[in-house]
Amino acid sequence: MISKSDIEQAYLRIRDDIHKTPLLSSPRLSAVSGANVYLKMEHLQQTGSFKIRGVLNKFNTIDPSEFQKPFVAASTGNHAMAFGHSMNKNGCEGILFLPERTNHAKIEALEQYQMEKIFHGMNSMETEAKATQYAKEIGGVLIHPYNDVEIIKGQGTIGLEIEEQLPEVDIVLVPVGGGGLISGIASYYANDDVNIVGCQPINASEMYQSIQKGNIVPPSKSTTISDATAGGIEANAVTFDICKRLISDFELVSEENIEKALAFMIAHHQTIIEPASALTISPLLVSKKYVGKNVVLVLTGKKIDPDLLANIMKKSSRIQNP
Repeated sequence: MISKSDIEQAYLRIRDDIHKTPLLSSPRLSAVSGANVYLKMEHLQQTGSFKIRGVLNKFNTIDPSEFQKPFVAASTGNHAMAFGHSMNKNGCEGILFLPERTNHAKIEALEQYQMEKIFHGMNSMETEAKATQYAKEIGGVLIHPYNDVEIIKGQGTIGLEIEEQLPEVDIVLVPVGGGGLISGIASYYANDDVNIVGCQPINASEMYQSIQKGNIVPPSKSTTISDATAGGIEANAVTFDICKRLISDFELVSEENIEKALAFMIAHHQTIIEPASALTISPLLVSKKYVGKNVVLVLTGKKIDPDLLANIMKKSSRIQNP
């Protein structure tokens, strides 16, 4: 069990090294959906995503004697950026495992960090398993992207900021992959009257499917442009039980609607976000179920493959947005 107090303590540890990201109202999304919509702008966070919160909290809870060991992580990109930033900040040696299909924009962004990079696996779960095994073999320190309570506490500090910025929030929509982010936010609001809604691609809805079946399912064989939330859930992940207990509902988003949400943000907010962030935008474009509610959409990151972005821009004249 992760308490609100645990997350408050995490915030004290990391607040001087992160941005308190803005919570901005979206008149356009509010008009379309009938809800009072606010955007939590975590794509403006240090390293370009929310991931730095969890990684910094993890580093701040590691025993000083461990810093002589090599650090190991696995990531599709955003966790890798946070890992690299923390490596530089603490002067540590880092080894990063990435899936073989990591998009080029994220790989190029990692060039600023001096880390050994090893490509392994066709999905995030395979890559994470290899990193976990390797860390054990070399006696290294594993910095897991989601299956770690200190990582989860760090991500939960987003909930603390939302509460300060909008005390009367009713619903928070959160992208879900391995579940670290939503586990943190849901844990923060566990005793409050706030509904936490998980947003996943239809093509990579492993957390939703796992909760429905009562056990963790294998990674989906379908593809999704929301690579940051794809790849499945590690066996025995602590996030599964938290999500099963605390997530109020799920929104499953088609690939077409992810693209429409990306195009909408460019057209009406002049904002480029990654497809995972668009998972929270899409439900407000296609449903009136949130009418009259104060709704926060967590925008998790901004890294998008340039070719994908160009393709969406080309099609945008044919994508009919409200």
